Amino acid sequence: MMDAVELYGLEALEDPFREEFERARALLEGPEWERGLEELETLAHAGSMLSTICVAGCMAKGWYGDQDFAGAEAWYRVAAEAGYSAGFYGLGITYHRMGRFSEALVEFQKAASGNYSPASYALAYLYSRGEGVSPDRLKALALWRMGASQGHRQSELALARALIQGYGGVKGRFEGLGICSS
Repeated sequence: MMDAVELYGLEALEDPFREEFERARALLEGPEWERGLEELETLAHAGSMLSTICVAGCMAKGWYGDQDFAGAEAWYRVAAEAGYSAGFYGLGITYHRMGRFSEALVEFQKAASGNYSPASYALAYLYSRGEGVSPDRLKALALWRMGASQGHRQSELALARALIQGYGGVKGRFEGLGICSS
């Protein structure tokens, strides 16, 4: 299981409830997942931004029954207002799932400005598909390169795929194949 810093970036080190968060989050992967959710909610109400982000993600994924995007948005907003890049990113994901692409773009940009590598990947995705922005393959490539340079594996794979598909011309296809073979 990835730890909080791997999931949420260096900002995770600021959460005074990090150890408690890690224990509660670990419960989500076993038969006591409901107790884990309860503990995460308690920690979120106590001010744990990591728990706030995790509870929001569980709401968006439907862990409480149905997907609750409004609830997820509210919890992610708390983390974003506290300055957590993962909170801005979560808002972006939630807005994207709701079809609110322009709002997703703004939140992903805020998260990317905090060097949160998944946000670069998400921005590139928007630019590659023209969701909330005009399609811009070069911008998408640059953003995937940025995410890949920060060690974000999905960005690296998306970069390779885009290059192989011709985003970077013939030379780019060879570069993409080189990424795949490394």
